[in-house]
Amino acid sequence: MLKGVPNKERFDEESRRIHASIARAGDTPLERKANANEFFRCCLHKWSEEDDDRLWAIHAELIVVKLFRTQNFLNAADQRRRRKKRTTGEPSGEGTSEAPPPTQIHPNIASLLGTHRAAHPDGGTILEAASHLLMVHDWPVNCPRFMEALRLVGLDCVSQMRYLRMDHHLLTALVERWSPQTNSFHLTVGEMTITLQDVAMILGVNIDGPALVGHTVVGAGRRWLSWPDCCDDLLGSHPLADVVYRDPFDHRITSRFRMGQAHAQTCIPLRWLRWTFWRDSYLDLNEMDFWRHVRAYILFMLGCHLLPDTSGSEIHLQYLTIMEDLAVFSTYSLGGAVLAHLYRELGEATRPSRANIAGCINLLQIWAWEHLHVGRPLLRVPFPVELDGLSVGFRWNEDRLRELPVGNLITYRDELDGLLDSQVIWQPYTPDIQAQVAQICLSGADIWTARVPLISWKRVEWHLPDRVLRQFGLCPRTDIQPMDPSFKRVDGRGKPDMDWMLYHQAHIAVWESRRGFIVTGDLLDHHNTYSIHQYIHWYKSWATLYMLKAPVEAPTTAYPRAPSERLLRDFFLGTEQALQQHFNGIDDTPQQRDINTIAELCRGLRRQMYIEDQGYFEDRGEHDAPFSMTQEPPHQYSGYAGPSSYPDQGPSTDLFSSQVPTDLEAYLSPDFVPSSIHTDDIAEEEAPEEEQHMLRQRPRRSPQHYTPGTDALPQRPRRRR
Repeated sequence: MLKGVPNKERFDEESRRIHASIARAGDTPLERKANANEFFRCCLHKWSEEDDDRLWAIHAELIVVKLFRTQNFLNAADQRRRRKKRTTGEPSGEGTSEAPPPTQIHPNIASLLGTHRAAHPDGGTILEAASHLLMVHDWPVNCPRFMEALRLVGLDCVSQMRYLRMDHHLLTALVERWSPQTNSFHLTVGEMTITLQDVAMILGVNIDGPALVGHTVVGAGRRWLSWPDCCDDLLGSHPLADVVYRDPFDHRITSRFRMGQAHAQTCIPLRWLRWTFWRDSYLDLNEMDFWRHVRAYILFMLGCHLLPDTSGSEIHLQYLTIMEDLAVFSTYSLGGAVLAHLYRELGEATRPSRANIAGCINLLQIWAWEHLHVGRPLLRVPFPVELDGLSVGFRWNEDRLRELPVGNLITYRDELDGLLDSQVIWQPYTPDIQAQVAQICLSGADIWTARVPLISWKRVEWHLPDRVLRQFGLCPRTDIQPMDPSFKRVDGRGKPDMDWMLYHQAHIAVWESRRGFIVTGDLLDHHNTYSIHQYIHWYKSWATLYMLKAPVEAPTTAYPRAPSERLLRDFFLGTEQALQQHFNGIDDTPQQRDINTIAELCRGLRRQMYIEDQGYFEDRGEHDAPFSMTQEPPHQYSGYAGPSSYPDQGPSTDLFSSQVPTDLEAYLSPDFVPSSIHTDDIAEEEAPEEEQHMLRQRPRRSPQHYTPGTDALPQRPRRRR
């Protein structure tokens, strides 16, 4: 054994002595875990002073795993080592075989190596969203009695949200920036994440209340003997394998359903819920049957929108057991469960082998549109008209979009690599906006910055607002505490009879004391911007910021990156199209000279850069001119528009058009059908055909033919077979 390395007996004896000196009777499980980490730290501190410095090299990995980057301790140890070398005249270590001391390690994406999809930018697939919000349109709710019941349960805002066409390339680019070690996106401007504030404001669900978890109540000697019995009691029926069910909207469509998860029968098909419980009106139902239909709709919304999994068609019946009294169910922190579920699914989606992503993907996409300029569409109407007692997510309903998101993965990677602070809206929910939303969006405002675990039945994830203080208007900090080192992510696999309320009792206790874990800070204003510069310097010293290499030459192909750049592209092509027939005129008039100057500018721009306009005006139906202004693409071009070619795109805070359309009532009507799923014929006086055609057929950016360097992140070598 090397000198200075303590043996097991010495470790155990010293550990028990120090633990006995700091342990107290009645400690909670979390306090006992903290004490365990404390005595381990004290042991290492004692041995590092008495023994050989080679102890650090041998136990480097153990220190990192056990202490999870306790910065103060490692920095203090490094200072002691340097002080000792200065006083004893010991050489600095250059030219010796002694292993260097462990450096300060931070939770960056590069440290995950090949386990994160960011390390395989060429090998990963485009993530497909497993969200089924489109199915919600198949269960329209127009009955006043039913709408009032949803309001009492706290789901009336969610029921008003409509289908969004997912931008899968944008979602994939964001997942490549997600760090499961911090539950945040690592962007060039700092860390950002989805918080409880975003859940409340976008979805309009309750975030304050008991954790969404319950005891095991199904089984021998419990509340219900089996899951079919639970369904019969709370829903009135359950799927029968020998019964043929018919679609209420099209009786020609039939199907057979059975309860899922093999013999346990713990899941129920979403289509069965809709086919069985949808009605034109619920006014004629008695009280018991009516609340059974409400429970079925809540289950349907959880499985389609709020808590979808990768199964694509089922919802676990565990949530039904806490709906026996819907008044009690309305008090649960449904928003906290939605966020915990999304955090876990984002972490799972970072695996290179994953091809889909579950969770509330609508929340993720709308969050990105609210905070970032990347992929953001424009809206038809100004904001104050949009919301009156609804959530922020309502304004992004598809029929209210003027420009649908377009882009490809490489373009979004490039945009995020060059993201500037001026292109980020840190606080999109201004006081004017908060005055327009429903009361439920603000009911838990005092816990928006609570650093607490979020519970979604089997799953627990940490909410870490101290990493994203700028999203709350507070000065960012560099003394951020890491996630609890003893925290382990678990799921329900192999634990069919686990009582999750008892299993997570330590985390539930912290959540119940959430108001004691509020993160505070100084308000950010123009007088204390130094904290931002200090934070960025600290953050860039360890974070993985770039997916692509920096460009080595100017771009030769124009790919519009933001709505403002697309408007500039439209302005250039439209001007050239309108004046091309007057180019090179010989009249000696001021107007002709100006036109010739514009012609020379257009030719100069096209000589320097390829601008794709093939079929541009034909798709819009705006011009019938037969002449072509297409340009041959260069033989070699990078297609890269990185930070060096776009130094500053300016602020992107103007999300809304300045003029209200004349047919505003049509836009504000709740009885609309998304354009992407419209099947009926549209009369000419009801909707402009050119506009509908433009929304469906607008040109998309071509994938670039050359991918810039993709070895910016370390890759784990493949195993030999």
